[in-house]
Amino acid sequence: MSDTTGQIVFGIIFAIGVIIIVKLTTRRLHHELHARDVMKGHRWCVTGMFPRPSFCNICEKLIMVCDGVFCDSCGVCANSPECIEAADKTLPCKVITTKARTHKHHWIRDMSTLSPGNLPLNAVCEMCKRECGTDPMLCDWWCCWCHRSSHDACVKNITEVCDLGKLREYIVPPNCIRLKLSRMRKNLLFKEVLKPESTNWSPVIVIGNRKSGSSEADSVLSSFRNVLNPAQVRDLADYPAEEALEWCRLLPADVTCRVVVAGGDGTVAWIFNAIHNMKLKKDPLVAILPLGTGNDLSRVLGYGEGHSRYVDVVQYLQELASAVPTKLDRWKVHFVPNRKLGIRMPAREYFMNNYLSVGVDALVTLNFDWARQSPFYIFSNRLINKMIYFTFGTKDVFEHECKDLDQKLELYMDDQKVELPNLEAVVVLNIASWGAGVRPWTLGTGGANAPKQDFHDGLLEVFCLVSSFHIAQLQLGLSEPIRLGQCSSLKLCLKGTAPMQIDGEPWEQHPGTIMLSHHHQASVLLRE
Repeated sequence: MSDTTGQIVFGIIFAIGVIIIVKLTTRRLHHELHARDVMKGHRWCVTGMFPRPSFCNICEKLIMVCDGVFCDSCGVCANSPECIEAADKTLPCKVITTKARTHKHHWIRDMSTLSPGNLPLNAVCEMCKRECGTDPMLCDWWCCWCHRSSHDACVKNITEVCDLGKLREYIVPPNCIRLKLSRMRKNLLFKEVLKPESTNWSPVIVIGNRKSGSSEADSVLSSFRNVLNPAQVRDLADYPAEEALEWCRLLPADVTCRVVVAGGDGTVAWIFNAIHNMKLKKDPLVAILPLGTGNDLSRVLGYGEGHSRYVDVVQYLQELASAVPTKLDRWKVHFVPNRKLGIRMPAREYFMNNYLSVGVDALVTLNFDWARQSPFYIFSNRLINKMIYFTFGTKDVFEHECKDLDQKLELYMDDQKVELPNLEAVVVLNIASWGAGVRPWTLGTGGANAPKQDFHDGLLEVFCLVSSFHIAQLQLGLSEPIRLGQCSSLKLCLKGTAPMQIDGEPWEQHPGTIMLSHHHQASVLLRE
């Protein structure tokens, strides 16, 4: 074979290799967005007790408190397997997509004020403006899109075109979604999302995990399916975060996507990491509906300390309209373990949004995490979780497991070594809130003279804690931390094993070097 032929063959092989690498990389960055086939039936949710009495939409009998199911997308109710089967066959569910040029009302026969949360009390007929749903029986109608209600005699006089109601700027209309079948023709996938003819359209994608934290996300996600297009609500227990965020690629380039994360700080960090890894052309604006225990980032961004499973999602979305876009610093945490038996273990990298700590507060978090992973852990209530936290903190007041931590640490702020006092913890802050709502940087007499703290200034705040009792004093506002100052980079040299945490995720850290550096900024929504 001549040299020319060999070069040609090599060039072809090289080109094929490049194409394969590009395809594999693209496949990692792009995910298929699945859609539920509503033609197969309703999305039934079993409830132990309806908030209010309800009637079956098939047999029209009163549903007993422990026997009912309802569709969290359209609100249809049923009270037996036979009625569930009949409802799946005869009562269409809230559609995800349609080829119709205009969007029409989807009327559901309902007992109005006595339904399981579909209509507000004292519902008023859209046509005659009189109260409807007043009889203790299945009567009158409501639209599962715009949530308007109507009498039996009035519904035929209402225009069939639905404007999606007061939440129209958040909803992706079904006639704007195009689906396709997967190659195996088993699953429906999103193909395209068109822009509706409406002003200020900025759709919301809701992401949560029904299996995490206090397990309240399941009810919250169901409430969002009831008021939005069900396809806009994604459960991380069923699909990866990257798939949910494919919405950001499908939406038109001139549309701002808002992502509501229903969960705690851990779920929010998960979404931030996914957004960063996907390398989107335009990052979505992230808002939080706090369901965790600490919720420190939620407090700083103005979303409060936490919600229950009965949160009013309509009110939440309406208040979201006043939130303003801003940036949040994200820090890269690089771990380099010390050599062990002459062998260096591989380095690791994480991202930090809220805070990092080594010592006693990480120990309390670690003990709680171990307790939560126990098969005997049956509590999922936020108040119970806080009581368990308090118990572990009180326990260490007497044990002092992190005593003389300063003998294990060397701290460098902006490459300058810092002399440490006797301490049991070092805390590095990116946001103002720590320890479930404590604002340590501004506490005490020294707080008035402390440098200004901001979550998008490219600076970290560093302080020390002397004991678990010191933490309790900070939570009560009776003391202040030992402030070491601000810096744009930080290095910790750990000479022994110590508990450590990043944003509430704890572990036992072995000796090594921990370096923090500014990496990028996330786009978030700040609610005043």
